[in-house]
Amino acid sequence: MNVQTQEILSSLRKELSGKNALFLAPIDSYIERLMYFYVSSILEEVPERPIVWLCLNSSRDKVISRFEDFGFNIDHPGRIFFIDIDSAGKEHCEDTLYCSSVADYTKMASHISNLFADRPNSILIVDNMNVLANDTMQVVENFIKFVEKKVSENQGSMLSMLFRNILPNETEVLIASFFDVVIEVTNVGEIHAKIGLKDLDFRFSVEDGCIEFEPAKKKIKRKRLKILIVDDEPDIPELLQLSLISEPYDFIVASNGEGAIELALRELPDLILLDIMMPDMDGYEVVEQLKKSKAACDIPVIMISAKTAIEDKVKGMELGIDDYISKPFDKREVKARIKMVMRRLGWIEEE
Repeated sequence: MNVQTQEILSSLRKELSGKNALFLAPIDSYIERLMYFYVSSILEEVPERPIVWLCLNSSRDKVISRFEDFGFNIDHPGRIFFIDIDSAGKEHCEDTLYCSSVADYTKMASHISNLFADRPNSILIVDNMNVLANDTMQVVENFIKFVEKKVSENQGSMLSMLFRNILPNETEVLIASFFDVVIEVTNVGEIHAKIGLKDLDFRFSVEDGCIEFEPAKKKIKRKRLKILIVDDEPDIPELLQLSLISEPYDFIVASNGEGAIELALRELPDLILLDIMMPDMDGYEVVEQLKKSKAACDIPVIMISAKTAIEDKVKGMELGIDDYISKPFDKREVKARIKMVMRRLGWIEEE
């Protein structure tokens, strides 16, 4: 496993700690392998977290076999426990509790409650939500709510997966609503999750059975962009808005540095057009403050200024701005530079 993959896995484990998460993906994706990979990383790297695996789709023996097929190590005695479906002549294992069927909700709920009471801080793996979705949704909802309550009371969390476009859309939406975080996986190797105000975007590849992760720029999916214009001269925001009136942009305006920071943190715009020379706080200071914020540090910034010296532009670049436009500006250049920056960040303008 390369360093980049380790760092992304560590970040994902940290962000999902204490949250109930759902892997949501097309059936022809690597969703199952990803979930097994993620669970094996917890067993390897987070020794204080036991795993409780609810076997709805595959038996205990099949789950262990899948880990082995994928090349993931789960040889961690006392760390992983199973709730499996019993059958005539089935050999019972010490690390496993049994139910009569996948619809034996009372027994499953009881086993989960007892396991989490004895092993707080565990992670419950519900191996496939599509299996549960074959039952009456009200029954499934009551079961999940009970399980969530017991897991939460014992400082645990829950992880599951759901295949897209198999269930009716309203059922898929309802099941996704049971979870704090939905991790969207595409069949072209992209993963996206929104956790609070933070977006996690990365790509994965599978070669020779091994999974590797790499960062990816988040894709901006909104039809219209929200742009914050910051300038102490009131004519400039008006001129910019007039120049961009035909574009799919909505505008908010700040007339000074403090107002810019306040608006940026509250509104989280897709882009900031920022003047440098302002009386209370110059544009450089605004950028420095925003870069300290986890919520706003990734907002792209284009500086628009009459300061055209190379050292001024270099100073902005060193702070992490994305582009620079000199005053007086041409509206064609402003349009082109905004689109260039936003496309670089994954925004595709819709027709």
